[in-house]
This record gives sequence, C-alpha cells and structure tokens, in this order.
Amino acid sequence: MLEFPEPDLKLLSGTISIALTTIAFLICYLTSHSSRINNRFNKKFNLDTSSIRKILFQRSLGAVLYGLMPILVIMFIFQRSLMNYGFNTENLTRSIIWWIPVAMLVVVISYFSARKKDNLAIYPQIRVNRWNSGLITLSALSWITYLAGYEFIFRGFLLFSCLESFGYWPAIIINICLYALVHLPKGSKETIGSLFLGFVLCYLTIRLGSFWFAFLAHVTLALSNEWFSLAHQPEMTVVTKRRSR
Repeated sequence: MLEFPEPDLKLLSGTISIALTTIAFLICYLTSHSSRINNRFNKKFNLDTSSIRKILFQRSLGAVLYGLMPILVIMFIFQRSLMNYGFNTENLTRSIIWWIPVAMLVVVISYFSARKKDNLAIYPQIRVNRWNSGLITLSALSWITYLAGYEFIFRGFLLFSCLESFGYWPAIIINICLYALVHLPKGSKETIGSLFLGFVLCYLTIRLGSFWFAFLAHVTLALSNEWFSLAHQPEMTVVTKRRSR
C-alpha cells in the first residue's frame, strides 16, 4: 500500500504560496478570457462602456485574488504578521530613494517602446477612441489597485514564503519562473523581459525587506506605458471639456 510521507512543516508556507499564486492567476486568466462573461458585458453595455467595464472588472478581480486572498491566508492560516511578508514601512524612504532613478529610466524606455506596433496592439487595455480626464484617472486608479495586489502576491507573499521554506536562490528562481509564465499571454517580448525584471525586483525586495519598491516601479511602468501608448494610438484621442463663458 502506498504510504505518503509526513508533511514537512518548514516547506508548508512556501508550498501553499506557490499553489495559491497559481490558482489566483488561473482564475484571473480564465475569467478574463471567458466568452460567457465577455458576452454578458457586450449585451448589457455599448461597445465603449463594455470595454471599460471589462478591464475594470478584471483589475478589481485581480486586486482581490492577488491582494486580499494572500492576506487572509497569512492572517488566519499562517497566523503571522503581514510585516513578515514585505508589508512594512521600515525601509519606505530607502525604497523611494531607489525608485526615483529607476522611475526616470522606466519613463524614458516607455517613451520609445510605447509607439511600437506590438505594444500598441495591446495597450492601452481599454479600447475606446475617446478618453477624458475621468477615464484616465479611473484607469490609473484601477492599475494602482491591481498592481498593489499583484506585487504583494509575487514579491510579498510568494517570495518571502519561499525564502523561508526553500532558501534564497530557490525562492528567486521559483518567483521568476511563475512571473514569466503569467506573462506568456502578453507575448514573447514581455515574457523574456519579465525574466530580467523579475530577478531585479526579487533581489531588491529581499534587500529592502519590503515589496514597496517593486510596487512603485511596476506602477511607473504601467502608467507611463499606458499614457504614452494613448498618445501614439492613431484612433484614440484625449478630449477636454471647454469652459462655458
């Protein structure tokens, strides 16, 4: 009769974090590509409103699955402080100092890469022709909320759980591998780029003891790319309200 070995409690948190990160991504991916859900949006709203609401729904779902779900696991299953998983402000000032030069570099890179055809085929994710200040702000806030959860599950929950269970290099390698896999739907360039970016973010997160640098860097990348992509989209315009005299 097959006998299963007793679980190694030291490996438990890392194993759970890998499983939870995988499940969270699969739910987000399958939901965003569900024809049933997309058809419901398309039937209920016009084309522009449907595009906006679908993206906002996807980002809100991601924020819950990537952010709230790991927090609940840490608090009620692991019964540990969130500070053990990078959710602290001890090195916030240091993280901001590291982020400033990186943000400048990211903005410059985004300025040149955003105009490329393969990038414009994906971004901005909200595919409407007329943007106003309200939509730009709403999209930015949804990006920030989504990326807070996204970076917490990868550079907080997953990284620090695996660091405790498996050690330094296995934790980084596991993180990079999963991070690259979730970028596959966005094409080969983003997938390959995520390998390098994933390593840098993991290294600095461990060194700084928090995921705030990774979060700030990712928000800078997402917003600068969206705004530059919007400027280069030939069919998209930003409209402003004229003041009535």
